[in-house]
Amino acid sequence: MSIMANIMQNARFVGGYATATAGTTQTQAGATALTGAINYVTTGNANDGVKLPSNYALGDMVMVCNSSGAALRVYPGTDGKINNGTANAHKDLAANMTGLYISLGSNNWAAVLSA
Repeated sequence: MSIMANIMQNARFVGGYATATAGTTQTQAGATALTGAINYVTTGNANDGVKLPSNYALGDMVMVCNSSGAALRVYPGTDGKINNGTANAHKDLAANMTGLYISLGSNNWAAVLSA
């Protein structure tokens, strides 16, 4: 079975609703760890960050709602990638937008970002 077929058949949200304030150190190490399946994130400054959960199973999903007027940095877990980018690199989530992150396993994520 292909990875995409597996995701389509086994996708699920893990955890509940959580609110978070983005970390202000603007690094992966200082980013706030997300704890919910649906995360309502507030931030006051551009480039504040959050970190996706580590070791999620293939197809597990996390939604991030950036409720601020500033861009939010979303980081993968340590050594992970978002959309096959550089390991540990963030992917910006624009102000007042939502992103859906689907685990590909091994701290790697596919991101679907609202326009």
